[in-house]
Amino acid sequence: MKVEDIKKVAVFGAGTMGPGVAQTFAAAGYAVAMYSRKAETLEKAMTMVRANFATLIAHGAATPDVAEEAVARIEPTQSLEEAGKDADFVLETIAENKEAKKQLYGELETVCPERTIFASNTSSLNIFELLPTGLQTRSACAHFFTPAHIIPLVEVVPGPETTPSTMEVTVALMKACGKSPVVMKKFGSGFIVNRIQRAIGETAMDMVEEGLVEPEEIDVAVKTSLGIRLPIVGVMQTFDFQGLDMLLAYQQNVGKVYSFVEDRVRQGAYGAKSGRGIYDYQGRSEVEILRKRDELYLKMLDYLKEIGAFEPV
Repeated sequence: MKVEDIKKVAVFGAGTMGPGVAQTFAAAGYAVAMYSRKAETLEKAMTMVRANFATLIAHGAATPDVAEEAVARIEPTQSLEEAGKDADFVLETIAENKEAKKQLYGELETVCPERTIFASNTSSLNIFELLPTGLQTRSACAHFFTPAHIIPLVEVVPGPETTPSTMEVTVALMKACGKSPVVMKKFGSGFIVNRIQRAIGETAMDMVEEGLVEPEEIDVAVKTSLGIRLPIVGVMQTFDFQGLDMLLAYQQNVGKVYSFVEDRVRQGAYGAKSGRGIYDYQGRSEVEILRKRDELYLKMLDYLKEIGAFEPV
């Protein structure tokens, strides 16, 4: 298969990452099936896609016509068969649960065409240990960063049996969607950015646990010193947008759970999506919180492009 042959993309999972990923493919002109088991999850996902486009339009990064056409290309569905049927490229974004992912890929193997390329958005689980034998050669990781419809980077990672053609098509597809893919030689938990960010994040959590500093103070320090995304939301608030429930699931997978994360999740404080996490968002809706964040990201990206910050010094 060549990238020109890709007409339909199926996104499995419509939670934190799914809407932005589906929006990215739809905005690039692809027909998108977005699958979730729950109707309410799909409804919320489509609301988020529309809100995302509203922010882009307000910023001048999209037009109402382009947004309307892209939204029309996304077909939300509770039918795994309908989503996988005729899919040329699959992107899985479901919960970081080994058995759930293994079951999903087993079902997709029987539903999707033999030409389908499979990708996972995971960066913490070795998906290649969970895939059926028949999918190994045409599978890769394509790890997006939240918000997926804005952040350019996608980390593309092969498995032991992934063919060069699978990697070539996956990278070409990311570029066709306006992304800036980087390719790893092989799987390594956390990949590039999350491995670096994990070291920063765990150090920050250690300081909180040791009573050295409040989370807000850590974020002030980081915002005034580091990075592209980090000056906008800092290290600790980044976890609020990731979702503290997802963060806790990751920590449970690696056997290192932090009590202040576990306590907040137990209280239903998942981050921006619940209005309260490490930060208290004072009753604002998730759409309002994300709109403010996204407007700042867009301004930052425009500025960095203008001064040529993405080019070598």
